[in-house]
Amino acid sequence: MDSTPGRLNQAQILLRRPGVYFGQCSEICGINHRFMPISVESTRMANFKKWLFCF
Repeated sequence: MDSTPGRLNQAQILLRRPGVYFGQCSEICGINHRFMPISVESTRMANFKKWLFCF
């Protein structure tokens, strides 16, 4: 997925286990390319609903 300044990108993934998953930018996209870490936190639906209720 390309990143464009001022534009919001979204993606959907299916994670089968709760946890924190890490990745890194896989395209050479410019200055500081190697400093673009990615993290995704997956949690059970019940925990997500509790968190959502706080807002």
